Amino acid sequence: MNIRISVISVALLATIYIAGCGRAGVLEDPIIEDLGTLGGDGSFANGINNFGSVTGASFLAGSPVVTHAFRYVDGQGMVDVGTPVPGAQSIGMKINNGGLICGGYVDVNGFNGAFIASAALNLTSLDGPHINDAWAWDVNDRGQIIGETSEGFSPPRATLWTSATERQDLGTLGGTFSVGRGINETGQVAGYSGTRNDTTSLAFRYTSSVGMVSLGTLGGPSSHGYGINDTGRVVGESDTVELHHGKRSAPGITTDRTVHAFLWTEGVGMADLGALSGNSSIFGRGNSTAMAINNNSVVVGFSTLGPMEGGTKHAFRWTKEEGMIDLNTLLPIGSGWVLTEAIDINDKGAITGTGLHNGKRRAFRMFHHPVGVVKA
Repeated sequence: MNIRISVISVALLATIYIAGCGRAGVLEDPIIEDLGTLGGDGSFANGINNFGSVTGASFLAGSPVVTHAFRYVDGQGMVDVGTPVPGAQSIGMKINNGGLICGGYVDVNGFNGAFIASAALNLTSLDGPHINDAWAWDVNDRGQIIGETSEGFSPPRATLWTSATERQDLGTLGGTFSVGRGINETGQVAGYSGTRNDTTSLAFRYTSSVGMVSLGTLGGPSSHGYGINDTGRVVGESDTVELHHGKRSAPGITTDRTVHAFLWTEGVGMADLGALSGNSSIFGRGNSTAMAINNNSVVVGFSTLGPMEGGTKHAFRWTKEEGMIDLNTLLPIGSGWVLTEAIDINDKGAITGTGLHNGKRRAFRMFHHPVGVVKA
């Protein structure tokens, strides 16, 4: 399972390289910004706080493969966060309202580590005794960090850090592995865990009072939780009962299922948010993944369009009132952008993620009024 974590890190690098408001969360006359790079050919964004500051990673000058975490702040632009150990590559995953950045790095031996960077960009490794691999996925304003750690050659476990040296294993849903992906201001956690014999993985919500609870699926065998807001609503992706391309591997066993973004609400359960692909496609509908949800319950993510629509990936925003909207349809004509992934959204509706700007992979920030200024 150490290999599994390494694969996640490599995939994050390789896939992305290749590949007030009026009404709450509704973009009006959106502004789209290219956040630039650290001198290399591409960048990608993973987190945004309520002041509009962004973190992610950028390729460095002269290298098509080496990345460093960055922090983007208005008036300063993109700044290199660096790495906690010499020669490593790093990725910023989330940034809280105090400017703390959490993320992960890959050292020269290919092992993964987790780190936290202060507002002054002092980096601290979150690795501890016996930890072989680690990754930090999210941080709240209390400084609690959620991620995963692996001891020796054991599978990864969802891990909650309350300080650089104090960590808690959150357990599993009966399997051998779990991953914590999102944390809110009350310490509730969203993620996913293996079940008995690790035959499937299921999205979970963890609370200190109840522990880890399965959120179920949209009818298929597996689900994954990625984001959580302060009311405890969780978003992610789930297999559905619908066959993608209608394949069956054996009687009663389906393969290549459609995966859809979900919103889970306590007392209501898991709701299917659909996909950007037209529902009438006879060649299978597109897949979708929800990555984040803000405190106005606005959801962002990405959706792979159906085969009849080219099979490309587009960023989306979902609201209860409007449903799922392709962010590309909101862009000014001739913007030069194709937004492929919306990864995070703040409470003012500003969105960050990755797209192609005039053919170059770039981190973007999209908002509908000056960041940090509430429109009356």
